[in-house]
Amino acid sequence: MKKIIIIVAAVLVLLIASVFGLAMFAPTVLPGFMQNLLGVAPEAAEKPEKKVEERPPPGSTTLIDLEPLTVPIIKDGEIARFLIIHILVEARPGPGEAVIQAKIPYILDAYITYIHALAALDIKPGVADRQFLKERLLVKTKEIVGGDIVVDLLFRNIFERAPG
Repeated sequence: MKKIIIIVAAVLVLLIASVFGLAMFAPTVLPGFMQNLLGVAPEAAEKPEKKVEERPPPGSTTLIDLEPLTVPIIKDGEIARFLIIHILVEARPGPGEAVIQAKIPYILDAYITYIHALAALDIKPGVADRQFLKERLLVKTKEIVGGDIVVDLLFRNIFERAPG
């Protein structure tokens, strides 16, 4: 009788471990009701439909000029180079323009902080990877301003300068 209880307990532990392993490493293998039971979203819910953002027609947006930024890129405790960026924020016309104007100090702070964070990760923000930098700064701008106000960022000028 003790052998049967030990065997049943071992099989039960093995079954629970298998379900746990599937839930952790391959949740899509489990049926939908088990995914819901375990708190794992079914596969259909994992992939939300991407909303294609429609760009407004030319001339229907407003350009907000941000002051040029000179960001020192620090490497090993010394200034390796300066990144000079002059950005225009392309915004939808309306009350959102005032929101952007009010949040310019926060936007500039986020840009400087983010560029320093990239440099600290040995990602060299600058002229060589303008598109990556533009995409990341656009995301930061939209996080700060919120909503559907910002359309795009435009580089008026971007260059690097050696220290000294």
